[in-house]
Amino acid sequence: MFYSGTLKEEAIHELPLQKGDKNMQMSKETQKILIIGLIAIVALNLLDKEFNGKNGGIAANQPTQVIPQVVPQPAAPPPPNPEEEFKKQLADKVNVDLGNTPVLGDRNAKIMIIVFSDYQCPFSKRGAETTMALVQKYGRNISYVYKNLPLGFHDQAMPSAKAATAAGKQGKYYEFHDKLFENQDKLGEPLYTQIAKDLGLDINKFNTDRNSPEVEALVKADAAQAGTLGFNGTPGFTLNGVKILGAYPIDHFEKIISALGLG
Repeated sequence: MFYSGTLKEEAIHELPLQKGDKNMQMSKETQKILIIGLIAIVALNLLDKEFNGKNGGIAANQPTQVIPQVVPQPAAPPPPNPEEEFKKQLADKVNVDLGNTPVLGDRNAKIMIIVFSDYQCPFSKRGAETTMALVQKYGRNISYVYKNLPLGFHDQAMPSAKAATAAGKQGKYYEFHDKLFENQDKLGEPLYTQIAKDLGLDINKFNTDRNSPEVEALVKADAAQAGTLGFNGTPGFTLNGVKILGAYPIDHFEKIISALGLG
């Protein structure tokens, strides 16, 4: 009995121990599951941070896009009014000191055209042709004065100006002037001597005069006056004092003549 009783008691006491072991076993499995779950969550968080960090790093390394700011531009000024510009030109008058420069025509004619020019400049040649056309048209009502503005980059500008000035000392200034422009492509010592002979000049006097300090001073005085009047290129005209910068066509000169009431 005792033995049997003892066995029952042991059996009775054994059951809860087995149940407890099972409970303990279940608890460990649950813990493992929980631990695995936590590890997974932590791993996912780390992966997410790494992914975002990489993306953020790529974005940070990208050049910053600057959105251009649209600045309103001021309205373009209206084109100049031709008539207003012409009125300004008529008002822009200068006085030219003729000095001893020969005058072609009547010095007291109602129309006087003065030019600062260079015998080697092709635009000056065009200007001379325009002026001669005006002289033919207006006859005794117009006078013409040629002043020297030899440009430094023309090697024959100064020699030709001196030659014409020397010819003027023998009364052949404009005859020499015309021949120089007619033969502009041949400017040089042979041409100057040939023109002087053709015009019947005293060659010795011509050569002496064109190489004299006096003639050189006259040419340089013309050029200096041109600079003070604002003529820095050739040809530069005045028509009764109105400045004309450049080789304009004849109708521009006639427009000024008409506007001044001289036509």
